[in-house]
Amino acid sequence: MPAARRPHVALFPWGSVVEDFLRPIGLDRRAFATGMSGGWLFGYAEAIRRRGIATTIVCFSSEVTSTERLINPSTGMATVFLPPSRVYRRLRRWPGDADDPCRPGGAGVIPRLVRYAATPAGVVMAALRAEGCTAILAQEYEHPRFDILIGVGRRLGLPVYATFQGAPPPATRFERRIRRSTIRRASALVAASVPEADRVRRTYGLPADRVVTIPNPLDLDMWRPASRRECRASMDLPETAAIVVCHGRIDMHRKGLDVLLEAWRGLVSAHPHRDLRLHLIGAGRDDAWLAGEMAARPVPGLRWVHRYVNDRAELCRELGAADSYVMASRHEGFPVAPLEALACGLPVVAADAPGIAEIFPHGEGDGGIVVPIGDAPALRRALERLLLDSDVRSRLASRARQRVEELCSLEVVGTRLAALLGV
Repeated sequence: MPAARRPHVALFPWGSVVEDFLRPIGLDRRAFATGMSGGWLFGYAEAIRRRGIATTIVCFSSEVTSTERLINPSTGMATVFLPPSRVYRRLRRWPGDADDPCRPGGAGVIPRLVRYAATPAGVVMAALRAEGCTAILAQEYEHPRFDILIGVGRRLGLPVYATFQGAPPPATRFERRIRRSTIRRASALVAASVPEADRVRRTYGLPADRVVTIPNPLDLDMWRPASRRECRASMDLPETAAIVVCHGRIDMHRKGLDVLLEAWRGLVSAHPHRDLRLHLIGAGRDDAWLAGEMAARPVPGLRWVHRYVNDRAELCRELGAADSYVMASRHEGFPVAPLEALACGLPVVAADAPGIAEIFPHGEGDGGIVVPIGDAPALRRALERLLLDSDVRSRLASRARQRVEELCSLEVVGTRLAALLGV
């Protein structure tokens, strides 16, 4: 009897081509494949690797004309870049129709339908055979690529799984019709939050066991508390300053950066004699908006690290130097950034975006203060409590690390994912 093949999962990130994600944050595909870590994609890969499951990341790139395979020298993980179809290359206008699954309706009906052409099934099948993959896991089950992968899985006899990371429901009648069929043919779906799992079951008529809730994983060996004094000394920051940090993509509406700046201006205005500082770390499609906002209405105490920081040691130092963390997002799938802050021992103020209720079901008892979405005054008051009351700050910080250990360590999530995959 032939030996059973080792489980090997092909991970497909969202988007028609990977440059839709990489260009706004200033990275290229080589930096992505050989130096990037963390987030949903690399967290999932590491979590299941620890359970003995091999992974290959499979992306489509506008910059390759044949298959390209790159290896991360630190992890040994392979990333395969495939070319989109010629039809897609001809019909897509660079960069105006960039695929952003977080924009309701995307770029319009025609561009959304064109996205189906970005994933030629034959190219995918050849890559999966070459890698020896035994299962497919796609980011975003409400995206055209998922529909194509369902067909690929059926032709190759491979199970297809998919997750939710914040994409809106299908915007066209065609998508809604085909999605109702493809979602029912998936082996299982993973939603990080209970409300999303309930929505998918209700919308598509799925049985309860076909949609499971599993949070995004976090490598707690990488994200851990550091000496606040040493971090500040290395960055030439005063011990007496009260520092709030926020990191991620510069996306004004989705990340609620307009709300954050309004709340911060109100906080600084109410306490003119305190050294209050807001450290904003990241880059994205709304860099010009933020630069213009800072020029038109200076933001007291704001320090903007205007780049996508891929160095985890640098990010841990930034988090270690802070007193608290803030996330003002209007929409998320299951946010990883506040988990990274909790792992570094920071109390968190977060808007009640999707996924936040799962991170902080007991609010302050889990290390966080949750405020309504889009409510700048409530955000200001919560930040004020943390920054001006050391007892509150210490109480929440004491719970932070324990919360992520029990919720989303690589071991906890990896065990649940392995069970889902039948390993």
